[in-house]
Parts: sequence; structure tokens; C-alpha cells
Amino acid sequence: MSKSFFLKTSILCFLIISFTFPGVASADEFGSSMTVTTPKVREEQAASNEAPVEFNKDYFKGYGTDFKSMVTSPARWDTADWITATLVTGAAVGLYENDSKIMKWVQDHKTTTTNNIGDVITDFGHGKFTPVILGGMYLYGHVADDGKMRKTVLLSVESFVLTGVFVQTIKYTTHRHRPYTGDPPHTFDGPSLHGTSSNSSLPSGHASSAFAVAAVIASEYDNIIVPPLAYGIAAITALNRVSHNAHWPSDAFLAAAIGYFTGKAIVASHRNVKKSDLSFTPIISDGGMGMTLTYRF
Repeated sequence: MSKSFFLKTSILCFLIISFTFPGVASADEFGSSMTVTTPKVREEQAASNEAPVEFNKDYFKGYGTDFKSMVTSPARWDTADWITATLVTGAAVGLYENDSKIMKWVQDHKTTTTNNIGDVITDFGHGKFTPVILGGMYLYGHVADDGKMRKTVLLSVESFVLTGVFVQTIKYTTHRHRPYTGDPPHTFDGPSLHGTSSNSSLPSGHASSAFAVAAVIASEYDNIIVPPLAYGIAAITALNRVSHNAHWPSDAFLAAAIGYFTGKAIVASHRNVKKSDLSFTPIISDGGMGMTLTYRF
């Protein structure tokens, strides 16, 4: 193994750890803090923990707060978080090592029909229809006074924006050559403030954006229809970029992970509303009345 190859692989692993899992700890902290007994109890607890989200100055301040929380989250990771990071990193590196073989197989088996279907789905996942859909959802939420719908749209937009920050940082750090250039998958120009479309392959902006929005929508509307539909559109969007020879498989996978974890972290941050450590609970019984004082250490 050459020194240059080892260095590039090490940099890739570092980038995956740094940008793909900024929200793992936040999402895990939220999930572990809830005790669920029945679907009704789960719904009531989630609703009581949700912070209202409206289009105001606090919403925009939340961008900075959420970004800081995600960037610093590795310092709060537990064993489960590190296992997740290791598994996803291993999968990304495995794809990276086999990008050429996988890409050749995809190009040999793609058809005009699959590309056309992928193009249509991509328009919904990341394209001309996405702003229209989100805009329509927000308008409905405003007219019908549906706070959950408005919240879903606003968090989707935040997830889209912050995911874009992570993605563009990696693009300008690596400047990986796209597969259509004919260059090997291990071709990187390195950090630079300048670049072209041909050397901005890692990661896929289309895939990351699609998963960033899908993760929020699927989390807010967790039923048998919405999550499969949202993630299905996002997955086809990612695969379509590989089929069009615009991104390597590892580009699409890393992008999907970035979008997914960012979206999940943003949703969790707006549900994890801190409650007072000191609480009073009135007690009424046949024996009389009283008060219980509880302090959470």
C-alpha cells in the first residue's frame, strides 16, 4: 500500500467522521430519554417535548444553535454512536475501494427507461418540484392552521441548508474528480477555494439534499406510507446520479448519510425541550391533600 493511497484513505475516513455523523448523539439522547409504553403514550410524550417552530427570528437563530450542537456532538458520543459511525465509515470506505467496479456494473446495466424514471423521481427529490412541494405544504399549514405541517417544512429547509454547508465543505476540501472525466476514483485535487464541476464529485449534492428533506418528513409523519415514500424518492435520486456517471457510488452513499443524520438531528433538537429539574406534583387522596417535590439530578 503506497503512502499516498494511505493518506487519501485516512483523509476520507476523517471527513466521514467529521461531517457524516454530526447529529448522531443528539438523536440518540432524545430517543434514550423517552419511556414508551403504548402508541398513545408515545404520541403524547413526543407532543409534550416538541418545541414550536414558526417563521420568525428565533427560527433563524436556531440555525446557529443546531449547527454548533451538531459540530460538537462527537464529544458527547457514547459507545452506540461510535459503533454506528464505525459501521457507516466502513461501508463508505468499502464502496470507495470498489467504486470503479461498481460504476462499471451500473453503466453496463443501465437503460434509457431506468434513466428516464430516475430523472422524473429526481425532480421530486432534488429539483424543480421540491420547492413547489415544500411551498405548497407550508401554504396549506398556514391556511389550515396546521402547526405540524409548517414545522415540517421549516425544519426541512433548515436541514437542506445545513446539509449544504457540510457538503460544500467536503467538496472544497477534497475536489474529487467526477467519473465522467475518465480519471480514476482516487483522483483528488485537494483543498482549494476554486474548483469546477468536474472536480466536485464528493459528495453528491442531489443525494444529500434529498435525504436531508426525506429524514425530516419521515420523522414528523411516521406512518406506513410517508417514510417509505420519502426515503424511496431520496434513494432513487442518489442512484440516478450514479447511473448518469455524475458521481461515484461512495459519493452518493456519503451524501445520503450526511443528509439523513443531519435531518434526524434537527428533528431531535426541536423535540428535546429541556424541562425544569425541580417539579411539584399535587397529591389528592381519601386521606387528604399534599405535595410531592421532585428534583432530577
